[in-house]
Amino acid sequence: MNKPDEVRFNREEAAYKKQKSELLKLCEGKFVVFKGDEFGGVFDSPSSAYAAGIEHYGNSSFLIKQVLREERIEQMPALHLGLMYARS
Repeated sequence: MNKPDEVRFNREEAAYKKQKSELLKLCEGKFVVFKGDEFGGVFDSPSSAYAAGIEHYGNSSFLIKQVLREERIEQMPALHLGLMYARS
């Protein structure tokens, strides 16, 4: 069971994966928004995707994802070096 403050994007990730091949053809490198199964649009930057998501969905969780052939693994060196702490 998820913790109350833990956000999961299982539906959004599934919707993205379902449309990924088409998105790669049309907008590779751009940012897309998903809320549940709903596609929220294509944007040039994460900040414009966020602004549109807030405008359309309000102050709720939604997925912003860059359309890439291969997913990048994000690393936060500050976490690994002990300079920053994450709640568990």
